[in-house]
Amino acid sequence: MAVGAVVSYVGAQREAQAQRMAAESAIAMGKYNAQVDVNNMVAEQNDIRYRESALTLKKNQELQKAEFGRQDLEKKNRRALAQARVSMPSFGGTYSDVLRSAEKASYDNLAKFDFATSQETAGLSGQIADTNRQLGYAYQRGMSNRDLTLRTAANTAVQFRNQASQTSLAGTASLFSGLGSAAAASQ
Repeated sequence: MAVGAVVSYVGAQREAQAQRMAAESAIAMGKYNAQVDVNNMVAEQNDIRYRESALTLKKNQELQKAEFGRQDLEKKNRRALAQARVSMPSFGGTYSDVLRSAEKASYDNLAKFDFATSQETAGLSGQIADTNRQLGYAYQRGMSNRDLTLRTAANTAVQFRNQASQTSLAGTASLFSGLGSAAAASQ
């Protein structure tokens, strides 16, 4: 009986040691998974930054295209005004009234063009500004995931350590019970 108690005790101690090692493994795996969470966050932020740079490029290209379009519109308006000065009859109005009307139409065309351009680029500017919010959110989510992963690993490790302690204690109790039974039986 005493031999059985000793064997049971040794087995319990080995199982407790295995549970302690499982606790250390849980911590190591938690650290690894937390680093994966951080790496995923960095990758997401890089994607957001790429989208931001693509939007910035698109906005700059739109502005450059608009600048060329505006220059063309200004040239067209200047040609139309020059033709009006040379060849436009007044049809009952004064020549300056006709010219003023042509100039106003020219300015209206430029204003419409500028407004359309500002609307296009305002949308892009809003999207670019939103990337800062997205970057902050990605950071917070990534760090929260990392913290949750580390806490989960720590909790798992505590459970393994508690099991190890219980197993060790149960092995010791079994040893003393077996030795007590052996002593009682030998008397």
